[in-house]
Amino acid sequence: MLMSMELNGPGLENDLIHLEPLDERFRESLRASDAVNQIWISLPAIQRGAGFDAYYDHVLKRAEIDELYAFALLDPNDQDRFVGVTALLYPNKMHRRVRIGYTWLEPHLRGRGVYAAVQKLLIQRALDWGAKRIEWYVEDSNERAIRAIQSLGAQKEGVLREFEKFADGEWVDIAVLSMLRDEAKEAVRRLDLIMAESEA
Repeated sequence: MLMSMELNGPGLENDLIHLEPLDERFRESLRASDAVNQIWISLPAIQRGAGFDAYYDHVLKRAEIDELYAFALLDPNDQDRFVGVTALLYPNKMHRRVRIGYTWLEPHLRGRGVYAAVQKLLIQRALDWGAKRIEWYVEDSNERAIRAIQSLGAQKEGVLREFEKFADGEWVDIAVLSMLRDEAKEAVRRLDLIMAESEA
């Protein structure tokens, strides 16, 4: 099967959320958001230091080498205001897999179908790109995030013990969750239903 859609191509939007590639336009919006404090607990250590700008520059550099595509989440119902971030990571065309991660959404939008809308867009984009496997790597102690991903239809495959050193110096266990292609197609169908119900 030929890859038909670039992972960071245009068109990642629906009635609830609009995704734009993260670039310099969003540096200060992200800096001012609570995402910095929340995401900090799940950022891997990097060689460039531990400050906000070092991480932001690191993300932009990784996009240049097709290793990570980060997106700003914008609210189309509030003049496209910045409301969060998400990312597609480690795309591998040969093995047709990609990872979804670093999703943070402003608290007032949670529980209103917006998280489901974000995940639906990313899963559908991965399918359009040709993915056979979609992954999530999550700190094993983050039970809320694991439950949210499992509610999409992902399967928890296991735990990688002391897999990663985080920015605060702690070594953490990472839970691995995934969907295969047919499971992802079913997830998109169910997410469409969830979104329809939230709009009713």
